[in-house]
Amino acid sequence: MDFYDEKTAIEGLADFILRGGVSMYNTMKYIYSLAERDYYNVNIKDVIKLVINNVTDVDSLSVLGLRADGETVAEMETESYRRLLPAMVFSLAVRTPALKPVLVNEKALTDDQIYKIYSAVMQKGGANTDEIVPESFLEIKYLVKKQKPLPPFTADWYKNYIFKKVPELSAITNKNIFLLGASDIFFGMFYACFLEALSGQLEEYVA
Repeated sequence: MDFYDEKTAIEGLADFILRGGVSMYNTMKYIYSLAERDYYNVNIKDVIKLVINNVTDVDSLSVLGLRADGETVAEMETESYRRLLPAMVFSLAVRTPALKPVLVNEKALTDDQIYKIYSAVMQKGGANTDEIVPESFLEIKYLVKKQKPLPPFTADWYKNYIFKKVPELSAITNKNIFLLGASDIFFGMFYACFLEALSGQLEEYVA
């Protein structure tokens, strides 16, 4: 793909992916806080709709009056839970090869450009914490090349990590069950909208 400035494009796209991961992370905290105080005051559909329409706005839900800090999300203020942030960034970055079919001015990203975007995200803080995200860059690249469907973008790895590493969130409570159930709905919807938005970003950097 012919960028007007390839370095700027790589950095900009990597930052977009990074913000998407942070948005995912913050959204799960907001959803958890919703179950604490505002379960009957804020519609979960409004929460998800607002986020998927602003996939890189890391604080979009503050407009609903929700808070994602302090005692409201104390169970998430642990070192083990914070390690999910780089994993969420990775879960988006590892699927960068999914951009390959996107054409702008009848041209696609090269394999080298795709790898540079992925590498830039990893340098900015993406990491597969404890190898919890099952996909790899090479696996996704292979599937795209062979025109095979990618694995569904699910919350399974997120929940598995919580069950193994975050006992505060794996205990059977109303809040925890609400969080884990909402993650099943949110992850897939978020990724579909994120990929569309990321694909659209390519046009911003094309000469």
